[in-house]
Amino acid sequence: MARCLARIWISAAEKAEAIAAALEPDNKQAPRDIVVECEGRDGVTACLVEVECSGPSSILRLRNTVDDLISNARAALDALQAVDGEL
Repeated sequence: MARCLARIWISAAEKAEAIAAALEPDNKQAPRDIVVECEGRDGVTACLVEVECSGPSSILRLRNTVDDLISNARAALDALQAVDGEL
């Protein structure tokens, strides 16, 4: 079966690894037909989102998953900055 892919990169300076780690629990709970992998390195959190492309609704699932990932990454970055007193 075909796969639909999205890659996102989040520039996060020294917080890239912490953001990737914060996203990991949600990624492990994704449905079996959705793969989400994130890695923080060199100041960038890079994520790959993959879904089975079985029809037009697959693109919507991909988009919704990416939207959730970005929202969760933003929340993680805000929390990390608050802890560091950067807000």
